[in-house]
Amino acid sequence: MLGVTGAAVHSDADRFLALVCRELGASEARIVQGGEPGETGGEDARELRSPLATKGIVVVTFAEPPEDRQATQRRLEMLASTFDELGAPPPVRRSHPPVARSLRDELEALATRAAAVNAMVIDANSPIVWGAARPEDVAEEPALTSGASSPRMTEAVREAREASGSGPETASRRALRAVRGLPDIAALRKGRHVRCVQGGGQAPLVAHSFAGIYLLVVVFDAPFDELRAERAVLDALSRVERLVLALPPHDPDPTEGAGAVAMRRSRRH
Repeated sequence: MLGVTGAAVHSDADRFLALVCRELGASEARIVQGGEPGETGGEDARELRSPLATKGIVVVTFAEPPEDRQATQRRLEMLASTFDELGAPPPVRRSHPPVARSLRDELEALATRAAAVNAMVIDANSPIVWGAARPEDVAEEPALTSGASSPRMTEAVREAREASGSGPETASRRALRAVRGLPDIAALRKGRHVRCVQGGGQAPLVAHSFAGIYLLVVVFDAPFDELRAERAVLDALSRVERLVLALPPHDPDPTEGAGAVAMRRSRRH
């Protein structure tokens, strides 16, 4: 039970009870748990009760019976209806998912709407993939055997695998290399916008630049509905941009989830 009689006020409940005493001219106010509002414990004419907005009952005691009991009761009920802190559970803080997780979710939704096999965000100024619906398809491959230890040989073996392979992983890697090799990438670095639609060939894709240095790339493994893909990209672009710009410089670790994935640039001689 909580109560005040004009003593020190320390909590929200104490402040509320002090307000009740002051407003009603009562000598004491307290909060009790359980019981019904009509239970006055002996029908004491000097006592009034009212349920609180959450749980518990405020009990007010006067030095003398109130002159207008009904009006005082209504005033007490009005005051009680404003107090909803006591007994209420602490507010639940809704945690937001990490930005990288939200970005991956957005890219997954984009890939679904566009009927694509992957969607990713790449950096025009570095070999970084900042997010992907299927990050496992664009993660750097482990080192090859010693028979292909030189960078040039490693690149040749990787490209040979892509040329003979199929499926989402191969399509994603082909699209990534195709976008990295676009002549317009140099223009993007000078502040221009890049838009690319390749409806066929070995790397069907749609790519749009944003925020000066990023490209949103939607990957397909077969000819696709270009209108549907463009509509899906334009719908998602602002949300993707907001999430990418909210990412820390290199978060999360490149090996985790949908965050930054380091990729080697193609070495062509």
